[in-house]
Amino acid sequence: MRLSPLFPLAFLPLAALPGPALSAETAGAKDIPVEEWVAMADGHTLTYEINGIFFALEHYYPHSNRVTLQANDGRCLQGTWNYEAPHYCFYWEGQPPACFRHARLGKEILIIETQDGHDTAMTQEMTNVSDTPVTCGVPPIS
Repeated sequence: MRLSPLFPLAFLPLAALPGPALSAETAGAKDIPVEEWVAMADGHTLTYEINGIFFALEHYYPHSNRVTLQANDGRCLQGTWNYEAPHYCFYWEGQPPACFRHARLGKEILIIETQDGHDTAMTQEMTNVSDTPVTCGVPPIS
């Protein structure tokens, strides 16, 4: 079981989080070179899951370091990212930086949270790349 917030947990209702954080099995994961990540993400929207449950979408704007993160409830954070090998760090408006390793483990693409340069037990899986942009906002309740 893997769990990782893409952004601070306070941003999500607790009911949105699928279970407790457990130690990730990331031994043997190979870091994805930034050139490969940019080629995959630039201008696209990536889908993330935690424990097999949809968690968020992340849209990377073409030819820039701008990114929008849309949580599973529709709310969004705007930010930027940078790369300092092997860490991808995200700077969301009004939030402290959040850093991750992007790595392959077999056919999985794992996003492994790091703190002070060390992996934590918080991990998520990137499961899809699409051309569909994110649409921010909480869906209306009828």
